[in-house]
Amino acid sequence: MITKYSSLLCACFLIIALFYLPASYYMFLRIIVALGAILIIIRSSIQKEYAWGAVFVIIGILFNPFIPIYLYQKNKWIWVDLFVAFLFLFDFYPRKRKEKVAHKKPTIRTYDRDRIY
Repeated sequence: MITKYSSLLCACFLIIALFYLPASYYMFLRIIVALGAILIIIRSSIQKEYAWGAVFVIIGILFNPFIPIYLYQKNKWIWVDLFVAFLFLFDFYPRKRKEKVAHKKPTIRTYDRDRIY
């Protein structure tokens, strides 16, 4: 449950990052988004959603605070921030899970007209 609200929090911080803010905010953003991505990676590995976890591994690498990746232009980061905010919002809203359908034995239907008197 905490991962759901952390993804909403990360999406909000990423949308705020679209404005021109001091560099310290973007360092804070890197820490928050990296931690949110780690939480989603852990949850997706528990739920065996490996493709979704791989997406957030890439996000975690892109936003890691220890070895930062610089794009040097705000215009490029705006699109990255919007896309990653969309992914965090997509993670926040519940998705329908595919349930395994057990094979049932076919039932033979009988009707009154089928009786022999």
